[in-house]
Amino acid sequence: MTGIVDDEALDASLRAWIEATTGSGITAIQRVSGGAFRTSCRVDLDGAPGAAFLKIDLGSAPRTPFDLRREHELLTRLDGRARAPRTIGWHEGATAMAMHCLPGEARWAGIADEAHRDRIERSFAEALVECHAVDIASLALDHLPPGLTIGEAIRRELDMWEELLDANVADPDPLTLFAFRWLRHRLPADDRPAVLVQGDAGPGNFLFDAERVTGLVDWEMTHLGHPLEDLGCVLARSLVQPMASAERLLSLYRAASGRDWTMDELLYATILVMARFSVPIALALESRHTGMDFGLTNGYFRLSQISLIRLIARAEGLTLDETPPASGPRPAIGFEFDYLRDVLGTIVRPAIDDPYVQYRLDGAIGLIGYLRAALADDTAGPRGDRDELRALYADRIAEGDIATTLQEFLAEALWRETLMKDMLGPLHGGRVKL
Repeated sequence: MTGIVDDEALDASLRAWIEATTGSGITAIQRVSGGAFRTSCRVDLDGAPGAAFLKIDLGSAPRTPFDLRREHELLTRLDGRARAPRTIGWHEGATAMAMHCLPGEARWAGIADEAHRDRIERSFAEALVECHAVDIASLALDHLPPGLTIGEAIRRELDMWEELLDANVADPDPLTLFAFRWLRHRLPADDRPAVLVQGDAGPGNFLFDAERVTGLVDWEMTHLGHPLEDLGCVLARSLVQPMASAERLLSLYRAASGRDWTMDELLYATILVMARFSVPIALALESRHTGMDFGLTNGYFRLSQISLIRLIARAEGLTLDETPPASGPRPAIGFEFDYLRDVLGTIVRPAIDDPYVQYRLDGAIGLIGYLRAALADDTAGPRGDRDELRALYADRIAEGDIATTLQEFLAEALWRETLMKDMLGPLHGGRVKL
């Protein structure tokens, strides 16, 4: 039988815990996802509750407040509200939580029937409205204080994410610094009550059957804020997992909520989400952990930069030249060689039985080591003092003089996209559209 995790001692501990907690024996284990920082699996049982879903923190993730413990506390308080999974238990030693399995499937791209897609899109909007209607006070969680306005909640979020960036990223991307300055300058004076924002909404993070959305999953990014942030999240994730157009999402959400939200509000919320996403991505890249999906993480980051620039330009009524430059600076590389060696040596090679293929692969791994020694240049200096850049960007934004800055950001991002064309594959050219 497949293990819950590769580590034999931890696997035995988790098995014993699940059986003791549920009073049922394990009949099958299906790993659902895994990576450098976290893994998850479905555990079938011979008695109630029939199956459990486990999420395990591997201990290598960059430290942020959005961890499994916080997700477990929230789900326990929600107790099934907002179509969230109910918890079964928490394993302190393994930093793992078990939940009841929700019915349905998650493969949104697999829906071929337009009528089925329409039903699920409508139900998804209704599920978000249920989330946003949760009584904050009933949760009784310190990090979700009741009584905040939307404007106050957004300001708290900006403060927290910039603090995380400063504490964990030695040389933050200037565009990220700029985006946070812009968001502060354009912070809406919105005194409507802040709502519970799911925080990672979109395909892959909800389950559905033939008629409706049966559950929302992955609640670790939940916070207080503007309800349209969850629609912005769907749009931001569309670079990898497209769902519906901005117009369609907004129309469905208006109908489900009974409120006339505007496209300008959705535009700001999407910029907020994309700027916020840039911080955990920067933390992951900063970790230089060879177990992460570096190609997807770095590729999404570069694609999202292009869309972030375009959206800010739209909000400012600016038109930028989107012609990719014919040339540009060579990016510093070094970790990329280590990543390739690790993937080929620890994942690909053990799966190969042919001695000749192993021999050729070992030669290729050695060649990558030579290329690193000869070509690596990962000691690029900082791109500028972060406080000086923040002050510069704040002045330019206040003066309405940002067209040149945005154009420079866009030219660099488009050049990086050109360099990454083969790595991006079908994702190349993807844009968030509003």
